[in-house]
Amino acid sequence: MTVLGRLLAEAPAVVEWHRRAFYPWFAFIAQRISGAWVRTEGEVGALVLIGTAGAALLRWRWRALSGIGFALGLLVFGFYLSWGLAYRYPGLGPRLAPWDSVSEGAPMSERLVELTERSARLLALASEGSVSFEGSEAILMARINSGLRAGVARLPVAIDATPVRTVAFGPAKLSRVSFALSRLQLSGYYLPWTGEAQINAQMPRTLWPRVAAHEGAHQRGFARENEAMVIGLLTCLESPDPMVFYSGTLGLFAGFDRELARVDGEERKTVWAALPRRVREDFTRESAFWKSHEGVAGAISEGANDAYLKAQGVRSGIGSYNETTRLLLQATLTPGLRLAFLLESAEPLPAPREEDPNGAKR
Repeated sequence: MTVLGRLLAEAPAVVEWHRRAFYPWFAFIAQRISGAWVRTEGEVGALVLIGTAGAALLRWRWRALSGIGFALGLLVFGFYLSWGLAYRYPGLGPRLAPWDSVSEGAPMSERLVELTERSARLLALASEGSVSFEGSEAILMARINSGLRAGVARLPVAIDATPVRTVAFGPAKLSRVSFALSRLQLSGYYLPWTGEAQINAQMPRTLWPRVAAHEGAHQRGFARENEAMVIGLLTCLESPDPMVFYSGTLGLFAGFDRELARVDGEERKTVWAALPRRVREDFTRESAFWKSHEGVAGAISEGANDAYLKAQGVRSGIGSYNETTRLLLQATLTPGLRLAFLLESAEPLPAPREEDPNGAKR
């Protein structure tokens, strides 16, 4: 059953049927069920299955292995049928502005510097708004999900991975095992059997909206990590909620900054020096959180995730998380997206002022 599920992904006709007919139907059913639950039902179901398997082993020992093996095969087949075939859906790139229109004109390095500066300015402006991540977890998540629903509604239909616009998707939820996700260096995950998007409740709250948007993109059929990353950021940037928008600008700047660090380290230092203190503190807090949870568990998780992605046909494995810059560049020229307007209206950051020995700025 495992092999059969994997072979289905190699049949283009099956994948297209899955994209246009089966997945919208499955998403509708799954969201009607799991969307009604405030907390995660999939994790409870997983615990029940693990407990059942453990009890069967204790009672029947080796005789239980055949039944457990069949159950695992059924789960893997269910993974491909419910969502796994989405790794073979047509890519997002062709539905954005052509790459030729991005690469023509100024050298790519100059274009990258300009966009990083403008995304930094946009981030600085967003940080000046009424942005607050305070409040109870339930209230904050309700606000995030409301902001993300509004953002998704503003995205053009042309970039959808699959026709699921009429499906009422359930909210992103806080994982019950966030303590384990932190050790595993996971910000969230999508549970394909129940259609639930779940995020790590322990990570800094500035990450919550864009991680929720990322997992929400998986819900809508964007399986590849770089595409889910970009769709998640675009969703945040289309949101009218200033908190969700600010989180999106953090992610947008990080996407351009990561590439700028590779091509022009000195220019990157200049951009960072001009960022508001709040922004630098938020990035520092996010980085420090993940660093504090580094360890053997995280390394094992990273290796397993890399192997999983490569098994689904993602050649770069976990490197695909960082392959967002090209899609973001295409998105800046894509009609119907607000990203182009946001970046064009954001003036470049002024040069940082130097401090004299007496502490005065000049």
